[in-house]
Amino acid sequence: MRTCQIAQLLPLLTVATLFVGEVHAQDRSIRVPDPRAFGFNIPPGVISHSIQGNVEARDDEGEKVIAKIHVVVGTHLILMLPDGRLVSRPVSEVQKTDRRFVPIDKKVLESRLAEQFPGFKTRTSRHFVFVYNTTQQFAEVSMRILESMVPGMIGHAKGQKITAHEPDVPLVCIMFSTEREFREFSELPPGVVAYYDTNENYVVMHERPSNPPLKQDLYMRQAISTIAHEGAHQILHNIGVQQRLSRWPMWISEGIAEYYAPTDFGKRMKWKGSGVINDMRMFELELYLKAKDADQADGKMLEDTIGAGQLTSTGYASAWAVTHYLATRKKADFNRFMKKVSETRPLEGALSTNTTGVVVENREQFSEFFGEDFAAIETDIVTHLMRQPYDHPFSEFAHFVAMLQTRSNNRTQGVANVFHSRELALRWQQEQLRRLDADQQQASQAELKMFANRVLAVQYASQWLRTNN
Repeated sequence: MRTCQIAQLLPLLTVATLFVGEVHAQDRSIRVPDPRAFGFNIPPGVISHSIQGNVEARDDEGEKVIAKIHVVVGTHLILMLPDGRLVSRPVSEVQKTDRRFVPIDKKVLESRLAEQFPGFKTRTSRHFVFVYNTTQQFAEVSMRILESMVPGMIGHAKGQKITAHEPDVPLVCIMFSTEREFREFSELPPGVVAYYDTNENYVVMHERPSNPPLKQDLYMRQAISTIAHEGAHQILHNIGVQQRLSRWPMWISEGIAEYYAPTDFGKRMKWKGSGVINDMRMFELELYLKAKDADQADGKMLEDTIGAGQLTSTGYASAWAVTHYLATRKKADFNRFMKKVSETRPLEGALSTNTTGVVVENREQFSEFFGEDFAAIETDIVTHLMRQPYDHPFSEFAHFVAMLQTRSNNRTQGVANVFHSRELALRWQQEQLRRLDADQQQASQAELKMFANRVLAVQYASQWLRTNN
C-alpha cells in the first residue's frame, strides 16, 4: 500500500520541483479519469488544483506565450492560452513566470480567424469575435443575442451569490452558411445546429439545413433558441460560474442552459432574459402535461431526469422544467445548490455511471438540497408548469380538438384537449379511454375535429366542455 502511494506521488513531486510549496496534501489522493475523455491525449495521473499561476510555454505555432495554469495531471499541465484555448504541455516544456497573463487582442484574433476561414466576414463586439459566411441578417441576430446574454448572465449569477466576472479572453463564434460546411468542420451527427467546444472555447453553428424544413419559421425559431443555449454554455464557462473541464450533473448543465436560452422570434429577434418561459421546451412538454394530471405524478420523470448521464430531446425539456421550477419556487435552495456546483473544479464532478447509465451521485446531491420525495416534487413541477402562459410555436398552423364523452351513473361527462397533430390527439384519446373501466369504455364516444389554427381550436374546445359538463 505504501509503495502504491509513493508511486502515485512521484509525478506530482516532479511538478512540485517547479512549483515549490504549492502542493496541498488534499491533492495527493485525487485521481483523474482518463484525460482522453476530456480531449487530452495524456496519461492519467495525480491531479492538483492548488498549483496555480502562469508559465512560459509555446502555442501550437511554436510562438512563446504566457499561459495560465488550469489544472495539473501527473507530469502534464493543462494550460489556457491567451486566445482562450486549453492545451496540454509536459512540465518539462514550460517555465514558471511572474509575468502577467494577457489575453489576445480581439483584432489580432480576428485577423488570425480571417486567415483560417478565407472568404468569411469577421466582426468584433465587446466580448466576441465573430467569423461567418451566413446571411447578414442571421449573423446580426446571432451577434445581438449572444452579446446581450453576457451582462445579463453575469448579473443573474451575482444575484445567486456566485462570484462572476467578465470573460478573461475574447469569445469566438463561428457561423457557417450551410449544414454541409458545418459538418465538414465538426463531423457531428445530423440534427445538430450548434455546439460549444469547451477546449477550443468557441461556439459553432450553421444557418441553413441540407433538407429544407416544411415549416421554415419553426426551424429558425428552434435554431435561434439552440444558438442561445450553446452561447449560455460558453458564457457560463467564461464568467466563473462553471469551471472549464468540470462535469456538472447533466440535468443542471443542460437545464440551466435552457433556462438562459429563451429568445423572441419576429421582426427583431432577441434574447428574452434569464428565467423567462422557454416556449420550445414548454411545447415539448405539452403532451406530458396534458396526459398526466398533477395528482398522478409519480416522481419517475424527475428521478429519470436527475440521474441521467445523457439526455434525449424530451430529457432536455424536462431538465429545463426542473430547473425553472427550482429557480422560481425554491429560489433560496436553488441558489445554494448553484453556488455549490459552481465550485466543482476541473476534472471533477458527475463522472461515474452504473450499468444503466444512471449517475447515482446526482440523485444524492439533488436530495441533499431539495429533498427525497420525488413524487411530491414532480407534482409541484407539473402544477407550476400548467400555470405558465407561453407562445405556442405552432399557433398559426392547423390544430386538432380531441374529445371524449362518457356516460356514468346516468350522467354525461366530457373531456377535451387541443393538439398540433392528429397523432398526438389520438394518443391522448387512447390514454383517456385506458383510464376508464370496461363499462365506461363501451359507453364512450370519441370525436376529432381539425381547425385552421390554435386559437380557433381552443375556442371550440372551451365551448364544447361547457356544453358537455
